[in-house]
Amino acid sequence: MPKKNLIFTLIFCAFTLPPLFGATVSCLVIETGPPGGAKNQYSAMWENNLMDVFFDTGHIVSNARMIRLDRKPAENFPGAAEKDYQDAKANGMDYFLIALVEQNQNVSLRLFNTKSQELIKEQVYAYSVPKNAREENEKIKSAISLIAAHIR
Repeated sequence: MPKKNLIFTLIFCAFTLPPLFGATVSCLVIETGPPGGAKNQYSAMWENNLMDVFFDTGHIVSNARMIRLDRKPAENFPGAAEKDYQDAKANGMDYFLIALVEQNQNVSLRLFNTKSQELIKEQVYAYSVPKNAREENEKIKSAISLIAAHIR
């Protein structure tokens, strides 16, 4: 008798539970600062944490090659990101996230809808000197989690 109950329960759960789907997100990290500088480890930390947080929250995530600009772009959607945005759109991504890492290590996270290029949410992370690398990683993950909450 217990086997019948277990089988019935499994079948019931399989048909009544809603399917779980994650959104698809393409991330692009843009560094600002003088040209010719070495790849900033802080930018790499942001890129790695972006991938980790979105994956851990159940989303399908990809990233584009990091870009370096001489100065912070004035517009919300930098022209340098257009090619990567078009690639994300062509590949069926739902969202496009730009992480703009400034020379002073402040970071602006900008989340766009790929269907309309509408800015969904912008969040600024103000850099503060951490006690250690672990604390900095936790702060970064917390900031990313806030923007990930806007993805449906």
